[in-house]
Amino acid sequence: MRIIITNDDISWAESILLPPDEHFDKDQKAIIRCLETIDILACPGSGKTKTLLAKLLILSRQMPLENNRGICVLTHTNVAINEIKSHAYFASQKLFNYPNHFGTIQSFVDKYLAIPAYILRFNKRPRYVDNEVFNSIIERSYNTLHAARTWLDRREKGGLEYLRSLRFNKDNFCISKQIYKKAFIGTNTQTYREINSLKLRIFKWGYLCYEDAYSMAFKYIREHPSIRELISKRFAYVFIDEMQDSSTIQSDLLNKIFNDNVVIQKIGDLNQSIFDYDADLECGWTVNNDRTICITGSKRFPSSIASKIENLCIRRQTIAGIGSQNEITPVIIVYDDYTIQQVLDKFGEIIIRNNLHQLEKNVFKAIGWRGKPHGIERTIPSYWDGYSKEIKVKKTEFSNLKSYLAPQSDSFISSNGVNFYKKRLREAFLKILRITGITDDGRAFTEKKLHKYISEKNSDFYQDFRVRLANWCLKMHRQEEVFEEIKNYLTNEFKEFFNYQVIDELTNFINSSDLEADNEETLQSNNIYNYSSGTNDIEIEVSTIHGVKGETHTATCYLETFFYDYDIKRIINYIKGEYSEPRQKRVIQNLKMAFVGMSRPSHLLCIAVHRDSISEQEESLQRIGWDVNNELCASRNY
Repeated sequence: MRIIITNDDISWAESILLPPDEHFDKDQKAIIRCLETIDILACPGSGKTKTLLAKLLILSRQMPLENNRGICVLTHTNVAINEIKSHAYFASQKLFNYPNHFGTIQSFVDKYLAIPAYILRFNKRPRYVDNEVFNSIIERSYNTLHAARTWLDRREKGGLEYLRSLRFNKDNFCISKQIYKKAFIGTNTQTYREINSLKLRIFKWGYLCYEDAYSMAFKYIREHPSIRELISKRFAYVFIDEMQDSSTIQSDLLNKIFNDNVVIQKIGDLNQSIFDYDADLECGWTVNNDRTICITGSKRFPSSIASKIENLCIRRQTIAGIGSQNEITPVIIVYDDYTIQQVLDKFGEIIIRNNLHQLEKNVFKAIGWRGKPHGIERTIPSYWDGYSKEIKVKKTEFSNLKSYLAPQSDSFISSNGVNFYKKRLREAFLKILRITGITDDGRAFTEKKLHKYISEKNSDFYQDFRVRLANWCLKMHRQEEVFEEIKNYLTNEFKEFFNYQVIDELTNFINSSDLEADNEETLQSNNIYNYSSGTNDIEIEVSTIHGVKGETHTATCYLETFFYDYDIKRIINYIKGEYSEPRQKRVIQNLKMAFVGMSRPSHLLCIAVHRDSISEQEESLQRIGWDVNNELCASRNY
């Protein structure tokens, strides 16, 4: 039975998802109505998530679907899935029950392919599908190698690191440097046979890295092609969000999972695929131009900003702003060697001049591509001595276990790494030992002493402890619940190992559900630059572009930084509106970063650039609508 989405359906979804008197625009309504296999290209701030939500809610009213088929929604992070659930759950709990599936691409591959394939082969479930756990097992097993270890130790990046990088090839399960490449060495050599034996042994133990799961999935489909038909009977519609962040391997596998009886809609923006800038330039999404719908209207920024970032698109894309609303002419702040550290003040001055500080819930950020110092070349710290790449140092001690396990924002983890969670977990265990009075020869345990003590007392317990830490760390990053698991561990295995008594203070620490505020330490730099002018005080957060992906700011200042050359200098012709198809690797990388960075603001876009990078370009920039501000250079004669 063919489903038709009506105007009444859309009006109902609007009443749930949008503020009063707001409506989906023409492009959004066309996508909501479309129930055919298509690629959806969405510009920054286009409202694609709410558009997808509207379609999902409307489809939920049609459930059960014909033949009791379901809907599958895939994305790249649990954060994105949780966002969808938080908006839709109250309106339609049907969406999150069988036969529907919501999750990451990795979790889908694990659930429907890799784990069933593993059970079929070994008659048991794998213990872990996790890179950190896998790497810890590899490290533990390294010394069991003989001839192969001699060969590995000669590798430039170190033998253990090389061994960790080896994967099962997706086509023939040989051991290769990358999942899609041939064997890393001759398969008849002793080195290959020894490493192959180790890899298979660890695999049989039940420890898989993420790419092992993909190799297993490819093998499963290859050997049991009927799996594709079974999965395709289960799902009538598949929606894949943020498709630009998919790898070639993920895309290849997704194409093999579903047949032509499944409606597949891939949603994203090819111009925002920036997480591959240190790896391959090509993301896994090949857009079918014959079946593409675009959302060209941004709800984030005015036409003055839309017209500037449109010039930065790798794939040519029309971007329509919200007209002249919030219209402020984008500014280029020009500085020299002597005034670079006045840029943030100038940005603050422009913010106040346009009264943006008076808006409610204002957000001001200065962002750049490269956050680490680079000799004499300019990076983010060149603009402000107070900038630290290790930003937002958090509290290290709480009064209850639950507060140690609190999830962190994507931008924070992007800057600090997933190992932040592992540090938090270790701090919780150290707190337990302090509460119970367990010491190391009369002195409180430190993190280093804790690991040394456990490893010397019982190597098996220590290995299990490390594996658990890695697994909990991953779950916390995925925002999965770990409280009960850790609580049980602290009151059983960990308690028995250290032989401590369960006193009232410990019971209160473990069972309290009062989540404490997770503020930054006041004595630590949190990368907030404070600008004052008269009675006005504003805060400007300084960050990397990766740290703000997906955010919306009131005003954004893009800071020119060095990556093989100065990034604004490298793409100045595009900023001037002189587009030509980019072919050089660095230009493509650069345009992707600039597009993501400069598409954050809702009101004001600024670029901070050294005078040498735009020398003799000022008139061309002004002609296409940039306000070139030379005040930081005006006092000097050159």
